[in-house]
Amino acid sequence: MTIADGANVPAGIYNNAVDSQDLAKNPLQITYANGNTYIGACFLSGSMIRTTNGEVAVEDVHIGDEVIAFDWRNKTDIVRPVVWVGKAHVNVRHGLPDDEAGWPVRILKDAIDDGVPYKDMLITAEHCLFFKDRFVPARMLVNGVSIFYDKSITSYDYYHVETEQHSVITADGMLTESYLDTGNRSSFRQEGKVATLRGAVKSWEDDAGAPLGVERSFVEPLFRTLEWREDKVSAEQVHAAPELTSDPDLHLVTTTGATIRPMRQTAQHYSFMLPPDTKSVSIVSRASRPSDVIGPFVDDRRYMGVAVGEVRLFCAKQQFDITSHLTAEKPAGWHADMAWDGVAWTSGNAELPLGDHLTHGKMGILSMTVRAAGPYIVDNQKVTKTAKSA
Repeated sequence: MTIADGANVPAGIYNNAVDSQDLAKNPLQITYANGNTYIGACFLSGSMIRTTNGEVAVEDVHIGDEVIAFDWRNKTDIVRPVVWVGKAHVNVRHGLPDDEAGWPVRILKDAIDDGVPYKDMLITAEHCLFFKDRFVPARMLVNGVSIFYDKSITSYDYYHVETEQHSVITADGMLTESYLDTGNRSSFRQEGKVATLRGAVKSWEDDAGAPLGVERSFVEPLFRTLEWREDKVSAEQVHAAPELTSDPDLHLVTTTGATIRPMRQTAQHYSFMLPPDTKSVSIVSRASRPSDVIGPFVDDRRYMGVAVGEVRLFCAKQQFDITSHLTAEKPAGWHADMAWDGVAWTSGNAELPLGDHLTHGKMGILSMTVRAAGPYIVDNQKVTKTAKSA
């Protein structure tokens, strides 16, 4: 939704029907998502929402309908009216990690428990399921067998259902979440003739219907429990895990595009010969995400390259400490939120300014200490599935 320039509109309900007498005065404009830039926590068509009128397909839920919510604190069902519904369309973006590309997550019938869900469930990767009084994103439970990215679906509509308060609702027999507006509402088309303009953007910290559970200590036991049900649910199995390596393939790239391989390497120490007039280099290595290398139950999707400690530049019998990667305002390609003292992680390609020490034809040697590296996924080998033998 967008507001006309200069409009000052309080939270409220505006009639956006074409035949409304107030349409000309209405500053609220309903627009479709542009470029599919947001793929949040959503249901795909055919998801069956539990309402006071029975099970209703999500695409048929309207503002004013009443859904059955679960009051988990008091262990009872309550009724909550629908205050907003939204719809958008996505085309899967190839070349991105599965959890970011837009592939829908398919949760097979009975994957969670007998009859849960009671049919295959299709949701987006960020959509949360409800376990043990907490919300868990579906992407963190993907095991490739009973819960997996359905790559047969490359384009689809998806829907949001919002209640006045963020709620635990039921879809396809599975406890899940209603919509929580954390700032992406403008990506969706309002469904229906009455458009609701909401107030302030909400947050998981202050407005969630239940706490968000993304800690490994909480999610991994759930993940392992669901693994035990795979044989009951699916006749397929994962047979090839990605190949891992601890070799970072560390090298430098100059601003002219030249690649510099280590001239010497001993344990954690790397040395590189630099040509004259080198003022900056990029530290390039393999990089992988902990969520890929360890498992999706690890909520860390940053690309981790190498952990760099001391860096020194030697030239003309002089030594210079290079510390830009250890400052608060780090150059491009460094993770700013790593808490190691005297160490900074690259993202796999990190800029390292060297200053003007190698001017006037002087060459130099760059010495670097790598405190940690890997493991890394060797290539983009995809996990495949084969039918189990009878």
